[in-house]
Amino acid sequence: MNSYNEKDDFEQIIDKLICEQKYGEAINYLQKIIEADNKNERALALMEQLKKIMEYQNRDIFGSTNLNMDPWFE
Repeated sequence: MNSYNEKDDFEQIIDKLICEQKYGEAINYLQKIIEADNKNERALALMEQLKKIMEYQNRDIFGSTNLNMDPWFE
């Protein structure tokens, strides 16, 4: 994992990791932030978004009868 300065803004770090499509590293970094401050709403929202991205990326389209991948049918 890349080393980051403590003074770096966590949102800039997360944005960089997302741009590089390093979603796992971004989630790990966010988990550390949330452990330190579990009331950080921005970190919690980013974590939820990243988990949703990972869910859609790793979806098995042949394991479901919802072949159009319509999220409202799940």
